Amino acid sequence: MKWYFVLQIKMLNRHLNDFGVPPALAYPILGLLFVLGSNFIFYSIESEYAVYVYLLVAVSTVLKLGEKKRNDFLKLSFTRKAYSKIRILENVLILTPFAIYLIYESEYLQILYLYLLGLIFSKFTVSTPSSFVIPTPFSKQPFEFSSGFRKTFYIYPVVYWLTYKSVEVQNFNLGIFSLLLLFFTLISYYTKMENQFYVWSFKYSAKEFLFKKIKIGVRFATLLSLPIFTTLCVFFTEFIVIVVVFQCLCFLYLIQAIIAKYSDFPKQINLPNSMIFALSLSLIPFVVITFRYFYNKSMLKLKSVLNDKH
Repeated sequence: MKWYFVLQIKMLNRHLNDFGVPPALAYPILGLLFVLGSNFIFYSIESEYAVYVYLLVAVSTVLKLGEKKRNDFLKLSFTRKAYSKIRILENVLILTPFAIYLIYESEYLQILYLYLLGLIFSKFTVSTPSSFVIPTPFSKQPFEFSSGFRKTFYIYPVVYWLTYKSVEVQNFNLGIFSLLLLFFTLISYYTKMENQFYVWSFKYSAKEFLFKKIKIGVRFATLLSLPIFTTLCVFFTEFIVIVVVFQCLCFLYLIQAIIAKYSDFPKQINLPNSMIFALSLSLIPFVVITFRYFYNKSMLKLKSVLNDKH
């Protein structure tokens, strides 16, 4: 059983190296991002509800480990006893950083709930019938939203529930958090790179291809964010300007994510460009510079694939 966890670490390190990030650098950065994200949840939401949102985020990280195909493979590779130990240890290891932060927040009772939920989820697998495809309100082309929606469909009830709770308890920050969580999910759809042939098959210029992607992305994002935006504007009229500003910023970052996706096409976006994109998320004025940078790089890469001579 020990070799399984050693293998997982080696595979993770190899993925990081392939991405261009030395593990010695990646782990501290991930740790810092984890702390910043945890702080954001606890200090942007009233403490009474922040801990429940935090538990929800924590538990959602172990849901992927319950995927049926993955667990079928584990059951074939290990005895029943070893399989149970692996599933429990995996959940415990992933949830431990959340538990450490809960200690920092003096939420000791919630740690018990956290590990209890982890233990319960280790006993279940998540599966859907192979013949059943989760329906989406999005077209198959481009693939980002239809594919991404099927993988993250469980997040949407959570997002809209947080919006509802923000109105119920009159917590504007919780409503803004739900909007940011939605757009963070949408931006994640553009981390998956399509095959070069798929892009080449379009009869567009590089500019037309990029703007079509942006147009569709903004349209679908508007469809998904409209309930949150409308609710916040209606029930928090005194903060309507702030809501509009956050909505516009979310669209700006979504567009930047779409453009940045192709900056190293057909390869995944590399470490330097990933860091530039992350920096633009934290420094709003920096977006003006990075937007043009990513646009020029993406146009150059797409022109070579689409045979665009203009």
